[in-house]
Amino acid sequence: MTTVKLVNVQPGKKNGDVLIVQKALAEAVGLDYSSGPGTFGPKTRAAYAKWQRKLGLQGADADGVPGLKSLRALGQKYDFSVSTAGGTSTPTKPSTRPTTTPSSARPHPRGRLGRVYADNSKKAAHAKLDRRYVSKLTAISHIRPTKRRQIDEIAHKADLPPALVAGIWYREASLANGVYLHNGDPLGKPTTHVPKGIFFRKDQFVEAAVDALKEKRSTQRALKLHYSSKDLGAMATYAEAYNGYGYRTHCSTSPYAFAGTNQYHGGMYVADGVYRSSTFDGRPGIVAIAQEYMKH
Repeated sequence: MTTVKLVNVQPGKKNGDVLIVQKALAEAVGLDYSSGPGTFGPKTRAAYAKWQRKLGLQGADADGVPGLKSLRALGQKYDFSVSTAGGTSTPTKPSTRPTTTPSSARPHPRGRLGRVYADNSKKAAHAKLDRRYVSKLTAISHIRPTKRRQIDEIAHKADLPPALVAGIWYREASLANGVYLHNGDPLGKPTTHVPKGIFFRKDQFVEAAVDALKEKRSTQRALKLHYSSKDLGAMATYAEAYNGYGYRTHCSTSPYAFAGTNQYHGGMYVADGVYRSSTFDGRPGIVAIAQEYMKH
């Protein structure tokens, strides 16, 4: 679990701990921190005051300055712990290693999404790398720093885990630029595959990627997914919703989510609407990719 230092999260501070709190406040009270990510300015203070009032604090106790109890309450809900140790002026990077999500921060989606999340959480908890995919994951372990920065930029703008963004980019376009993450069509002309008619210029890969990911904004919110999330069950569920639930009609585990792990045993759509139980997807899925990405 990521740890935030109380002394780092005070008005006027600028560091990675502030960014973690901002992301939590975005979920809790709707803070838009895009103009000052990582900076505890007036907007962040006003949002924190709103959080304090949400906890039942009033008057001087809801002045927007984080105290230990209110910050711990925020952390319990959005998966970070709070330390009272001395601060640091060096920006900190949220941990990306997968952990068990505390029950207080665990999403509780309803209906089909809830059933899929429960199923995928169990599978993710027992997922182990299939040795046949080791060589395929070298593309993930050797991603260049420039591409990691691009993944991080998309992840920040979409407020999704970088590991999930990397996985979707790999599945949709083998980490190649110049394509729509919506469907793999080339940028620079309207899409011809579903969703049809979307247009971004060739130099707008990041913007197009964010647009594709935001199509599942309601799913993202229901799963409580944000930039610092490490819930592999939620990532697998988002990925399955992104790709489609068709595999469940065939009682098959989605390779888009679980190929490359011991949870996938074959079955694949070889074309739109054409499913073959005997075909094996040779590309790793989101969970295997996320596990590898978060090692580096």
